[in-house]
Amino acid sequence: MSLPDDVVFHDEKFVPAADATVRVDSLALRYALSVFEGVRLYRTDAGTVRPWLLEEHLERLAHSLTLMHVPVPDLSGLPVIIAKLVEINSLSDDCYCRIVINAGNVGLLASPVEPLLSVTVRPMGRKKWLAQGRAMRLTVSTRQRAVAEAFPTDVKSICQYAGARLALLDAQAAGFDSCLLSTSDGFVSEAPTATLFAVHSGTLTTPQLADGPLPGITRAWVIAACMRLGIPVRVGRLAPSDLYRADEAFLCGTGLEFAAIGSIDAASFPDAGRTRVFQRLVRQYFAEARNRSTPTALGRWHRD
Repeated sequence: MSLPDDVVFHDEKFVPAADATVRVDSLALRYALSVFEGVRLYRTDAGTVRPWLLEEHLERLAHSLTLMHVPVPDLSGLPVIIAKLVEINSLSDDCYCRIVINAGNVGLLASPVEPLLSVTVRPMGRKKWLAQGRAMRLTVSTRQRAVAEAFPTDVKSICQYAGARLALLDAQAAGFDSCLLSTSDGFVSEAPTATLFAVHSGTLTTPQLADGPLPGITRAWVIAACMRLGIPVRVGRLAPSDLYRADEAFLCGTGLEFAAIGSIDAASFPDAGRTRVFQRLVRQYFAEARNRSTPTALGRWHRD
């Protein structure tokens, strides 16, 4: 796979991607002191390309930095930086923006952090689950989501994905597309990079934040959109047995957008991706992302 040769924003200037480097002995690489956000950009009905739910993503970024004891840099210029990257790189369709704050300085584990901002914007359309109408095959992993007492579960940091990566590799080696991480007492938390929703008799349920899922921006959008659309939704605990008895289930997240689940272990969902609830939410999501004539207010994304 060839490396991107586009222009990115790094260390207060626009540079070729190959020149956007971080020191090998930086705190970011020594101790995984790197916080990030992924933001979708959509081509609107008017033909422009603009960020979707950027304000909420920046709010979560600042929240993560604060919990990690990393100074929060001035983020007010990010809309202009993102727009400039779209222009410089001649982007005219759906994109994905990654905003990263690395601890760019050297030091010891408890050394003060000097935040280093990097921003990339690159083309990204639908994942194969939506593009091809495919349904995911999942398994409930034996690997657990880290508890908040060990590390804040509402921080979007690169270190959060180390265990999730191992769980994903385990699942794929066993023939599944992905997996669901569980809590120490056996309830389901989230997928490695996405939020879970299960549907029972028309009511959506998603795991409570106390069970460790990242407070997803798309998760918050789904909950708020359901309330606007009159779709019953609840936040609570989900045991694997609850999933096996569900009528349908799906994953959602910024990069993933939406993916129907065709099966979880031995339980299958024959109508995956074709149900009224799933189709209605997907249509509403893209209608708002491309038009915003009736945006859904998310409220407080990090609280149930």
